[in-house]
Amino acid sequence: MELAQTLVRSVVRAFFSTYEERRIICIVDALVLHSALRDDDLSYLMGINTKDLSKTCGKLEEERLLRSHHRAEIREGKERANTRKYYYIDYRQAIDAIKWRTYKLDKAVQGEATGPVEKKEYFCTNCRREYSQLEVLDSVGPDGFICHRCQHILTFDPDRQAGGHELSTRLNNQLKFITDVLPKLDTATIPESTFDTALDAAVPVVRDAANQVAASVAVETVKPTAVKGMTDTGPQSIAISITDTDGPTDAEKEAERARKEQIAKMNALPSWHTTSTVTGLSFSGSANPIAAAQADEDDVKSADDFASDNAHEKELAEVFAMMQESARLKAQTEEEEEDDEDEDEDEEFEDVANATSPGQKRPASSGPSSGAGTPASERAAKKVKVEEPANDGDSEDDEDVQFEDV
Repeated sequence: MELAQTLVRSVVRAFFSTYEERRIICIVDALVLHSALRDDDLSYLMGINTKDLSKTCGKLEEERLLRSHHRAEIREGKERANTRKYYYIDYRQAIDAIKWRTYKLDKAVQGEATGPVEKKEYFCTNCRREYSQLEVLDSVGPDGFICHRCQHILTFDPDRQAGGHELSTRLNNQLKFITDVLPKLDTATIPESTFDTALDAAVPVVRDAANQVAASVAVETVKPTAVKGMTDTGPQSIAISITDTDGPTDAEKEAERARKEQIAKMNALPSWHTTSTVTGLSFSGSANPIAAAQADEDDVKSADDFASDNAHEKELAEVFAMMQESARLKAQTEEEEEDDEDEDEDEEFEDVANATSPGQKRPASSGPSSGAGTPASERAAKKVKVEEPANDGDSEDDEDVQFEDV
């Protein structure tokens, strides 16, 4: 356990080294010492308010270096419970998080290291710049390859560790305190760290007289066993019967059949809904084939019923025939009336043509003209009035007189 505590404290000091993050080191040290601390006690030790403390501890929770737990408590002299927050370190979780972070960091550094093909074998002793074989081909001097930066002669050393290899070596040296402790922790047994175990081993915080707080008692959470108003709703007794046969007995089959028949009778449709009034055939919309067969047997008609149905059909056929005949006679009568009207109009036009001479004009009628609605008898009685032609001599004399007067 001490080895795990030492690893956690070392990791926090290695990765949280800035001035703003030094508070995290103090929080971890306080939790290692006190095992579990309430938020107000931890804020008293750190000298900060609970809001800033929650923000700082939230960052450690994201890194899986500590855990939090909420518990309802009642202070002395109070009736209402308040939810308080506790912080503690789960060492199993913290060790797994450190292993994962170390692995990801090592993979990231190895990915940036250059491979053997791109190994930089030329380096400048003046400016410490390194070059690969492809990078020095364009700067050749009389004494060898020349540095692009300071124009010095480059030195060739194929066995020199450069670039990513140096970075990987430096990282391994810096993480040696972690890589040396992790194998030891794998062979050791780390006890499980829960809130109850951490609270049992907690060391109380000693406060001064000016910062005393009232003691609080945890509220026991009791899960309800029954819902209010629904007590004694479960079965009082359970009866189990064991039979030798596989499946239902005859009595159970008979009871099931009677139950299905009763349900079919309750859901049966009326006769006027299941029997055709035209063909006399019956059908059932029930999903039960037994009920449908029984309904068909009940709806079978006798010979007298079929005879009455046939007579009814004949009467309907006669009525339809009479209606068709009346419609045909009505259409024939209308056609004859239209033919008579056409003939009368033709005769009237012939009388006018015979009575009027080719050289005479038809006088205008002083009375109103007859419309299309005038009966045929009235139109036949009317005759065109024909005036006798006047004397040619008299008309000429009249014209002469008229001209003389003018």
